[in-house]
Amino acid sequence: MTRHESNASIPWEQGASSHPGGRREQQDRWGLFQSPSRQELLAIVADGMGGHQDGALGAQIVIDTARSFVLNPPKLLQSDPLAALDGLCQQMHETINQQSETARSTLVMVWLTAAHAYWLNVGDSRLYHFRRGRRIMRTRDHSAVQLLMDLGEINESQMATHPAQNRLYRCLGGEESPKADRGDFAVQAGDLLALCSDGIWEHVTEIEFWTATQHHGPADAARLLAEEAARRGGATADNTTLVLLRAGNNVAETATWLRRLSAGFTSLFNRVSR
Repeated sequence: MTRHESNASIPWEQGASSHPGGRREQQDRWGLFQSPSRQELLAIVADGMGGHQDGALGAQIVIDTARSFVLNPPKLLQSDPLAALDGLCQQMHETINQQSETARSTLVMVWLTAAHAYWLNVGDSRLYHFRRGRRIMRTRDHSAVQLLMDLGEINESQMATHPAQNRLYRCLGGEESPKADRGDFAVQAGDLLALCSDGIWEHVTEIEFWTATQHHGPADAARLLAEEAARRGGATADNTTLVLLRAGNNVAETATWLRRLSAGFTSLFNRVSR
């Protein structure tokens, strides 16, 4: 299933897709939500936990809360986006607990402005940032296998198949307040962002995110990779969900304009100082 919420005013090519894998129920959720000004975009993936209906409920609450947040954005979102995203995360956590004692969810989201990305994650759903075919960053999982990798006991390629892969120590919902990781980075034209549940990264290599998008574009690439991850997982494959965002030329134009403006101010300052 693929759904798109896009507009030409957003300088991002967008694509997203989910596949149930070998499961009877789809407990992953995703969303792409534009701000009222249509100049910013929130992309989000949530992987429900807690078993059967409660897992789906947890992930759906995450998406519904995010939609309301973007439609009625707080002023803090303009002045301090990371603090605003952290507040949204806490709101999601509290809403899950209000509606269910057992529902849980992972979370990865990114708030995109003209040429900047602000991200936050809890659990093992990931954000990747690629530039010219090379991975610039990925979010760090809150999982047992991530800790093993940090200790040097396994390498990154072994994370997907390790027996402890599904053991998380942070999530939304439950007694403990979530401690999210968060950060930001500048974006250049052609950059690729990938948000995904663990059903994707267990079976899709990093280079495949880039090459599939180059050959097919984000929309078709998301669909093909979600289906391929489910196929590779076989009869027991987890749900797969992938959002792909590729920065268009408008991002480069914005960055160039800012550099020229900055250079103009520097030149003027130098002349005045003499």
